[in-house]
Amino acid sequence: MSKYAPLADYLRNLDGNEVTLSFEEIERILGFSLPETASRFRPYWSNSGVKDGHPGRLWRGAGWRQVRLDLTGRHVSFRRADAMTSDLEGLKPQTKGLLYDLLQDAGFSVEEWHRTSHGDPVENYRSNPRFCYEWCFGSVSEGFAMCFWYENLTTDPLGRIVFDGNVRETLDALLVIARDDASDASMRLRAHDQAARAKALDDAIHESFRRGLAARVILCEGNRRRVDELGKSASSVARRHLDVAEWYVHAYDSRTGDCLVVREVEPEDSGGAADGDVEYDEDATYDEVQNRAIKTRRGQQRFRRQLLDAYRKSCAVTGARVVELLEAAHIVSHSLMTDYSTRNGLLLRTDIHTLFDLNLMSVDERCVVHVSRTLSNTDYWQYHGKRLKTIPDRSEDQPSAMGLARRHESFREAESDR
Repeated sequence: MSKYAPLADYLRNLDGNEVTLSFEEIERILGFSLPETASRFRPYWSNSGVKDGHPGRLWRGAGWRQVRLDLTGRHVSFRRADAMTSDLEGLKPQTKGLLYDLLQDAGFSVEEWHRTSHGDPVENYRSNPRFCYEWCFGSVSEGFAMCFWYENLTTDPLGRIVFDGNVRETLDALLVIARDDASDASMRLRAHDQAARAKALDDAIHESFRRGLAARVILCEGNRRRVDELGKSASSVARRHLDVAEWYVHAYDSRTGDCLVVREVEPEDSGGAADGDVEYDEDATYDEVQNRAIKTRRGQQRFRRQLLDAYRKSCAVTGARVVELLEAAHIVSHSLMTDYSTRNGLLLRTDIHTLFDLNLMSVDERCVVHVSRTLSNTDYWQYHGKRLKTIPDRSEDQPSAMGLARRHESFREAESDR
């Protein structure tokens, strides 16, 4: 029996449709202290039903879902699944909640809302213009909250509520306006800002798909601008609310940006390979695709275990030791060469892994870290020019100098184009 079964039994025997429990109350129910990750990371409390060993499997099995999380106040709310809205019309926003409050309800950090970009306090922090116009929030370590227009949701043939769209098309249209010297300066500036928001949302969808992350969705209604009005004026939100259910990215085409985000239904292969998209021949059969995906996931899991041992459960760049945030990164991309040896890997914290994949951070053949100059004003710059903090003890586990040199060359090329 799972050690989290007492919590599932407690919820199963409750009267009513919703309950809020403090972490201390949950510890008393379980009979042991919650791990550190429960107090620091939102994914611990996700409603995952497919990740092995995840406590979400237990409360899902009891017919409950986590709907509200306060990591600072250390309490979490659960609601019966059959008491949650299951039809599209029921999701239509009726009130206008502030983004600050909705994000706080979802368990996202709002600490930065209290400060300006220069670190000064903000009086009306719940409407801080640094954040209140953004289209998505969060990170790979805490997951993402995405803003979708209610009118863009549909019900698919399986009866699922979905966002079946393409944010990158909006991004590309905005970039055309932003780069058009013939356009009005104010229009170009507005398009530039909107393009940054569209890119952040597209990146969040991609990362959520790539890493199997659950997302929270903020649904909006109001005066939404058409594509041909982009850059001319901003859309205005009249009503918005936080959906209590989690959403999952079932598909993302890295070539086109087409995506499918599904409410409440977790992909069976959630949490697949974290080293980039696995590409298949267009003529591949379903069985071929499935078999290759299974082999990739199994290989990636072994690869990560090997790197955890070799790097002593410590991020190669930062030294961070929170195992739940450590990922296996291929030096020579898996799409170029199938090599699950430790010499072709680095153990990296999730955000560092993302920068590595995006060629915004690199490690040369001397094991010296290089950070893109575009990040010179961020906390990541502290690692620039420093040697790796953690290197495997055994020479046969240490990263391949040839592989690092090959990867670093692509970083240098990308840097010269920036």
